[in-house]
Amino acid sequence: MPGFNSSPLSEKSKLLTAQFPGIVIPDYNSWDPEISYAQLTHCIEPLLSEKLLLTGSSLGGFWAYHLASQYKLPCLLINPCMSPEISLQRYVGPVENFYTHETGLLTKHHLAQYQRFRFPGKPRYITVLHEQGDELIPYQESVKNFVGKAKLLLPGAGNHRFARTDLLLENIRLMTRRF
Repeated sequence: MPGFNSSPLSEKSKLLTAQFPGIVIPDYNSWDPEISYAQLTHCIEPLLSEKLLLTGSSLGGFWAYHLASQYKLPCLLINPCMSPEISLQRYVGPVENFYTHETGLLTKHHLAQYQRFRFPGKPRYITVLHEQGDELIPYQESVKNFVGKAKLLLPGAGNHRFARTDLLLENIRLMTRRF
């Protein structure tokens, strides 16, 4: 799942599509959590009879984790934004998708809605990849949220886009073989 203001047109999405034919990368409204949830569940529910690995980057990591909790699926999180009500505060106001140029409005009401999408339980298995050079979401947040709860990999350097694509692809391959 792409992150805030991203889409299946992102570089990471294109890489994953090239490496894993048949992958489903949802296109969803990343500003309104109510709409996001409806769009993402509409995408996931028809696939539940298949072997699924939910993968999400940044805000997509929030959704992948919580939907994997809801459906008891494995997930792989990439530089995850686990507290969007805090991390996205700087974007309140008019927003534009980086790839589609669709515009919208992110409000404080939207940010407050994220709490209702924290489903009880936890995913079946969790791997978290968070580069220490992430300039938007400090890797310490993943340490705080996932030590002792997930396979946590914290490569040095990098950035929010996640530079270590080799590590990303390797972990997707490992997880898809495992489940």
